[in-house]
Amino acid sequence: MIMNATVDFYRKTNLLAFVPILAVTGVFILPYGAALAGGFSAFSNDESLIAPAAALRNLPVLPIALFTIKQAFFSAIAALLLGLPGAWFVGASDSKLACALRPLTAVPFAMPSILVALGFVLFFGNAGWFNRFIAALMGSGKDGVSGALILYQPSAIVLAHAFYNFPLVIRLVGDSLVHVRRAYAPAAATLGASPLATARTLFLPAITPAIMRSASLAFLYSFTSFSIVLALGGGPRATTLGVEIYRYSRILLSFKEASVFAITETVIAIIVFALTVFFERKTQTIFPDNVRRIMEKKPMPLRTSWLLLFYLLIVGCIVLGPLLSIIVESFLSRVSRSGAAAASLKWWFSIGERCAPALFRSLALAFCSASAACVLAIIAAWTVKNSERNAVKGGGAAPLLARAIRLFVSAPLASSGIVLGLGFLMLYGGMRGANVAAVVAVHAVTALPFAGNAIMEGFHTVNTGIINAAESLGASPLKRLFTVDIPLCGRHIRSAFGFAAAISLGELNAVMMLGIEDFETLPLLIYRAVGAYRYGSACAAGVMLMLCCGLAFALPDAGMKRDL
Repeated sequence: MIMNATVDFYRKTNLLAFVPILAVTGVFILPYGAALAGGFSAFSNDESLIAPAAALRNLPVLPIALFTIKQAFFSAIAALLLGLPGAWFVGASDSKLACALRPLTAVPFAMPSILVALGFVLFFGNAGWFNRFIAALMGSGKDGVSGALILYQPSAIVLAHAFYNFPLVIRLVGDSLVHVRRAYAPAAATLGASPLATARTLFLPAITPAIMRSASLAFLYSFTSFSIVLALGGGPRATTLGVEIYRYSRILLSFKEASVFAITETVIAIIVFALTVFFERKTQTIFPDNVRRIMEKKPMPLRTSWLLLFYLLIVGCIVLGPLLSIIVESFLSRVSRSGAAAASLKWWFSIGERCAPALFRSLALAFCSASAACVLAIIAAWTVKNSERNAVKGGGAAPLLARAIRLFVSAPLASSGIVLGLGFLMLYGGMRGANVAAVVAVHAVTALPFAGNAIMEGFHTVNTGIINAAESLGASPLKRLFTVDIPLCGRHIRSAFGFAAAISLGELNAVMMLGIEDFETLPLLIYRAVGAYRYGSACAAGVMLMLCCGLAFALPDAGMKRDL
């Protein structure tokens, strides 16, 4: 009787599954559909539905799409060139030096894109720290390398995207290499294969799907990038589809034309995303998951150690140089742009009037959006787990409901924030009073795939014996959720909240696209200060944004040892 009542309760609580499904539908699917539908309407006129060529002739879609593809392609290549050596060191060695690479590659994940743009201006600019260092090495008072060769050129966009994406290459390819070493390297050594032959005939073919997967992800993220291109691009000749969507919708107020760019970007992004999924499946089938061999630890050869040190120096310069430049510049003041710098708190005292309200808005926005994302993720994870558990008890496969929830939760991963903002303007543009709520909703749905993945993983790690014990003691499923599942998944929920908050803190697309009056967040303040060449104020605000993002990542794990 108790079992039947429990199963009946689970069936009734399946209605909760519609909460995340409706949220994703209203905040993601409908606006995205509206953005694309506007583009299709631009292809037609009152007399005929066959006029796409005439509509496209009025827009520079093809050259802008080709440039967007070109910069994304070279960004992916740069990420591979920068990340593959690190992936080899991480995957083929167990030394402490190789292990030091992992925390270093986590830094770009925690940094908002607007800070990357600001850091690149300060580090690689004409009067940047990199230029000064080169000039000092050359023993000349002149610039060592013209910053114009790097900044406000496609090269700056490529370098900034490589900064963001090379850690992805190190993680994915490095983990794949670790698995293949543990699965097959001992057998290759037993058969007498040399290290070079093993690398050429075993490692390289086995990790090729992981390399292609990381390259396609780097391409996808670079292809849909917005704020980095907006801040570091070279004007009309270096504009991308995302920037044109913003320009046509927010500046020219031509929503149908913006939708044409949105369709072009979405079609290409879907193709690349499909390739990413294909290579992910190929990666999972390369080697068995049940092989867990303990590898013999060997000392790293001296030559390899020197190469690793040299690589760490390059990576440290690219990763830490721009970010440290922001911190240093926030405490320096110059009489003129070319004048000598002196230690000063001038910028910190001057930003209080605008920075304090912007900081409060950013924190409030991050808290609301992260809370909404975690609530939706908890509901989705609980419903998925209960559906799958009932299916296992009944001897059936994973139910359609569980698969549908997983699909809806992960759907925003394949989206562009700038297209989503365009859809909100077209679908809900008349709802003036709901703009701030719209930003919260967009941020929450953007973070939902990450929060959902973390919390679903946590729910699946809860010991089944504890759940059975709670049910045998008479705990209802809802009571078990609050007294067993959520407390035991506390670390995963806190991590999901911190990650969602960090995403919201650094997100600029939704705030700029929705154009809320008198709602200036920290990223928007930094962007406007950089555009007005007030780099000191931008740096001081940037340091505050860095601290907020760092705390969002660090604080959720502070109480980890208290979890059961």
